[in-house]
Amino acid sequence: MGQSNLLECQKERLSTDLKYILIWKPARASKKKVPFLKHTELPDGQRVFIRQKCNYINCYITHDKDILKGNNQRLDAVVFNVRDIVKSQPKNIDLQRSPEQKYVFHSLDSSEKYPVCDSFFDNFFNWTWTYKLDSDIPQPLMNIYNDKKEWIGPKFNMSWLPKMIRRDQFNKKSFSKTKAVAWLIPRCKTKAKYQDFISEFRRELKTYNYTLDTYGPCGSKKCPNGSIPKCLGLIEKKYFFQLVLEDTFAEDYVSERMVQALSYIVVPIVLGMSDYTNFLPPGSFVNAQSFDIKKLGSIVDYLIHNPSTYYYFFDWKNHYYYTSRPRSQICELCTKLNENFTTSSPSMYRKFRKWWNPDFRDSCQEMSVNNILFKND
Repeated sequence: MGQSNLLECQKERLSTDLKYILIWKPARASKKKVPFLKHTELPDGQRVFIRQKCNYINCYITHDKDILKGNNQRLDAVVFNVRDIVKSQPKNIDLQRSPEQKYVFHSLDSSEKYPVCDSFFDNFFNWTWTYKLDSDIPQPLMNIYNDKKEWIGPKFNMSWLPKMIRRDQFNKKSFSKTKAVAWLIPRCKTKAKYQDFISEFRRELKTYNYTLDTYGPCGSKKCPNGSIPKCLGLIEKKYFFQLVLEDTFAEDYVSERMVQALSYIVVPIVLGMSDYTNFLPPGSFVNAQSFDIKKLGSIVDYLIHNPSTYYYFFDWKNHYYYTSRPRSQICELCTKLNENFTTSSPSMYRKFRKWWNPDFRDSCQEMSVNNILFKND
C-alpha cells in the first residue's frame, strides 16, 4: 500500500475512533492562541488529554475546520470562546453544521466583562463550558476537598458539615493581630469599581478608631519587596479581616483570589453577586452584601473584641481545603463527549444571552457607548 493511501486509511479510521474538537477562531486570528490557555498554545491532537491524565484521551483537538476531508459536519464539537465571538461578525462563522455535533460556548472570563450582544447567538449553542455552576460543563476556578482528600465542589446545593471541630492551632495565629481591615488591590480598575463602598466602609470603621488599609500597586501601602505572598503573610499577621473583591460582578465568578485568601488565617469580607454558600463553608466569611454599612462596621468591631467568636471562622479548616483549578484544564470536555448519551439531541440555549448575563442589555449598551467614546479618543 502506498504512503498516501495509508494516510487516507488512517484518517478514515481516526474519524470514527476519535472525538474531533474544532477550536474555532476568526480567520484573521493566530491559529493556536487560545484565551483559556493564557498565552500558551493548545496543540493539535491528543497530547493535551494525555498530559493532563484525563479519564478519556480519545479526543482530538484541531484548529483546521477542513481536517475531515473538508466536511466539518463530521466534527463532534466546535468550541467558541467568548473573546472570539464578541469581536467577530456572525457571518465569519463559515461552518456547515449537523444536528449531531455540539456547538460549545466557552469562557472563564466573567459575563459582565464579556456580554454576548448579538441575537444570532440565541438558539445557537448546544452546550456551555464556563465557570458558572449551571453550565453543561462547569469549570469553577477553584477546587474544594474534604479531609479525606476527596473533591466535593464547588457545586449547586453544597452540603457542608453542620458542626465543625475546634482546634487551637489556627487560633494562635490570631493573637498578635492589631489592625482591622486590609485590602490587597490587584488592579487599579478594581479600586475604581469599589470606590464608593470603600469610602463608606472606611468612614464607618473610623467611628470605631479602625482603619481600612490598602496594599498593592494601587494601594497606599506597598507589599514587602512587591511580593503578593509576603503581602498576604503580613495581612495574616496584623489584620483581622481581608477584603476579597472580584474584578467583576457576575454570578458564580469566584476567582483564584479567594483561594489565596483562604490559605491564611484572616476572615474574608466579600461583596458580589455569587451565592457564596456554594463556594465557602458557613461561618467562614462575612458577606458585605447582606448588611448595611453600619451593621458591617459593628460586626467587625464585635468580632475583634470577642476572640472566641472570631476563632469560630476558622473551624472549617479542620475539615476542608482549597486549591486553584488550572484554567487550562480540558478533561471535562472529553468526558462530556464520551459520556453524553444523547449526542443526537438538538437541544439549544434558546435565550443564551440572558443565561450568560441576565443584564446583557444594560451591559451591551454600556459596552457600545464605551466603544464609541474609545473610537473618538
